[in-house]
Amino acid sequence: MALCEPHITTPSSHSQWLAGLHMQFTARQGRTQLQRTERVGPLSVQRAFYPEANGTAHLYLLHPPAGIVSGDELHISAKLDDNSQALLTTPGANRFYRARHATGNAARQYQYTRLTASQNASLEYLPHETLVYANANAISHTEIHLTDNANYIGWEIACLGLPHIQQPFSGGQFQQVLSIYFNHRIRFHDRLSLNAGDPVTTSRIGLAGHHVSGTMIVFNGKFADESSYVQQLCQIIREATSREQQSGTLAVTALQGVVVVRYLGDNSEQCRTCFAHIWSAVRPEVSQRTAVPPRIWFT
Repeated sequence: MALCEPHITTPSSHSQWLAGLHMQFTARQGRTQLQRTERVGPLSVQRAFYPEANGTAHLYLLHPPAGIVSGDELHISAKLDDNSQALLTTPGANRFYRARHATGNAARQYQYTRLTASQNASLEYLPHETLVYANANAISHTEIHLTDNANYIGWEIACLGLPHIQQPFSGGQFQQVLSIYFNHRIRFHDRLSLNAGDPVTTSRIGLAGHHVSGTMIVFNGKFADESSYVQQLCQIIREATSREQQSGTLAVTALQGVVVVRYLGDNSEQCRTCFAHIWSAVRPEVSQRTAVPPRIWFT
């Protein structure tokens, strides 16, 4: 089956750097193989690693520039065929740098991620955090498409500004969209859109003055409509994160079979460590596999 063509247009100026990475995974001979890749520009992927006995493919998404500036677009897509299992991660933080222009399309910095898991596939998307520099004009859009009894665990972590080095998010804008589709129907849609200085950044019903927010999703298509299973996942997460629950930095909810974990605080490493701990706790319940962290996390 052919992959979707990259949704990338011709750059309108030499200052734009457009990139695409499109992957297709197939289960074959006891392991998941990266059957096909298509690349445009400075996006690539290393060969698959197999640290797990069941043949789950671990892939590291590479973007050598390590950041997105005005006019840049990154398009990442992956398709998991039936029965395939893949874990996608990154070697380090993504960055939306300061925009060169204040307004207009030329100022925008854009990353679009579309991941698809077919029948009985297991998809995990566990990237490092995204740093949004002051005066960025950033858009991050992620879509997850799941079929039948496919399952998914993934997270997104956004850091607004770098206040620890006296570079707060004092200007600019950031949009983040996350959508989960199950059997071609939307199950979860989350959108954050803010400008620096908006009341939502300081409001108690918004970011409450914090600069790190994280959203983690846990979903198992096989049991998505069984409330007892979903509540069991929530309970596992609550037991694994009792300290974070008590401090108020973490919350767990269930919406239409989608377990949603939210972090709000000021420490991206704490957020990522907490999410990794949750992943380790729920993975056996979601995909009957013990958690094996990617080697890149320890380098």
